[in-house]
Amino acid sequence: MTQKAKKYALRYGTEEDWEDLKKKLPKTYHTSGFTEPKLPVVGMQNSEKAQPMIWHPACFAKGYNTLNARDDKLLTSKFWKDDFKNRRCLVMIDGFYDFHESNGKKFPYYIQMKSGAPFMIAGLYRNANISGEMRTTFTMITTRANKEMAWIHNEPAYSAESRMMYVVPKDLDQEWLTGNWEQVHSQIQPLADNQLTYHPCHKIRGSGYKGNIENISDAVQYPEMNQQGTLF
Repeated sequence: MTQKAKKYALRYGTEEDWEDLKKKLPKTYHTSGFTEPKLPVVGMQNSEKAQPMIWHPACFAKGYNTLNARDDKLLTSKFWKDDFKNRRCLVMIDGFYDFHESNGKKFPYYIQMKSGAPFMIAGLYRNANISGEMRTTFTMITTRANKEMAWIHNEPAYSAESRMMYVVPKDLDQEWLTGNWEQVHSQIQPLADNQLTYHPCHKIRGSGYKGNIENISDAVQYPEMNQQGTLF
């Protein structure tokens, strides 16, 4: 963890808590929900410190992929409603990956805050039976995309259907865990434009993917990519 991440982390537990958590979790430079990784998560029922939870794709009910949950379904879906009221959480990361289509091909991008600081993604968690064992899993919440994410993830092209993960503002993270569920739902908004920095990076799947390596997020130039620059 970087010094910035440690400073942010200490909002949720002691330095000893985080050192213990680091021993339990592998260093993660790139991962996918389909590999069922464990990540540090702060939940409503123990909001004083983070604990490892599994990002899991299984459909625990027909038609639900539990990697993500749409914000516009949280109050209407029988599957998500109880989780949203009683089991909200925060997932701390310092960057994420997505694909941008150019000349008929998809290119991986690494995305982070311009400040380089870690940030919290809103989520839900629950106990689930995975292969006969009860495990704590989490889901990340998505909302409408801002202009930067709509440009990066341009399938479909920028429209009302473009989505991004809900980044919880730092001044609202405690309220996300402890506040009234109707109030926190009304606060879900896309991240303000011009807060992100992003660039093409090493392959994150398929041929050329080298796995969870330290430099996977480094900038890469792809000659076959239409060099459109960035949105801003």
